[in-house]
Amino acid sequence: MFEAWIMICVAGPNTCFPAQDDRGPYETHEQCYERTIEMSTDVIMNIPNHYVVGWKCDKPGVPT
Repeated sequence: MFEAWIMICVAGPNTCFPAQDDRGPYETHEQCYERTIEMSTDVIMNIPNHYVVGWKCDKPGVPT
């Protein structure tokens, strides 16, 4: 099982924060990775002045 995370940064003051998926966890790393792409696309398309700088798929309970 894997949990999807992306790292989002705000343009300007260079403030970044992690965002955890609320749909998972996912059975495979590939499913998790696909979800991070979907999450990243949502950020790019719907939240002005924010951009995604990274992603990860961790096993549940692993500290971020």
